[in-house]
Amino acid sequence: MRRATFVVPAVLALAAGVLACNDQRAPTEASSRGVMAAMSTNARDGAPMGTTDGWDDGQTVTFFYHKPFFCEEPPSSGATTHCEVGEDGTVDPRPGPIPILFVMTPMGFRPPDNTLQCPTVGNCINHPSTIDLSRLAGPGAANAPLPAHSHIISSSAHADGGNAGWWEIVVIGVTDPAVWDKIVAGKSLATVRALQATGAGITGDIRSNAYLFFAVKPKL
Repeated sequence: MRRATFVVPAVLALAAGVLACNDQRAPTEASSRGVMAAMSTNARDGAPMGTTDGWDDGQTVTFFYHKPFFCEEPPSSGATTHCEVGEDGTVDPRPGPIPILFVMTPMGFRPPDNTLQCPTVGNCINHPSTIDLSRLAGPGAANAPLPAHSHIISSSAHADGGNAGWWEIVVIGVTDPAVWDKIVAGKSLATVRALQATGAGITGDIRSNAYLFFAVKPKL
């Protein structure tokens, strides 16, 4: 497993920004956009079946979910979900290489909901409702609600033919609304990497022990 590598001030800013930009909707309130969480007999382990949007090499695609998230300790977590951001996990949901889902998280500002694929704090289809940010912001952030966010993947990182599978979560924080707008326009990991190279308005990659299970399909 890979260790998280990032600049400490940027990570502390991420933790503070995540906590500051949470909106006032209840963590259990259903999202009004980007999620169709109807129960289905095809769902597994009690998880609902539903979708969110994602960005993949300049295109908007659809993620189809039907299994629960996966978070196992270590690293230790104070969250009710056992999910941790700030340190890479040591237990994977399956052997072998696992592609990465980059979770783009606005910090200190609330972008328009139509740019957020999971707009409701604490509630997104088959995502953890809480995460432990204590490695970034101290013990008071050990059970923080899941921030509003969007998703980026790269087709070059996977060749699953649209079949469902596990994706490892890596968090990237965005501190500047203008940088967020560029990401929304670019819809690609290449755009994110170019913005990270400037060193302004965006953090580096922040590892976690969290995984989501979904299939990637063209947006209908």
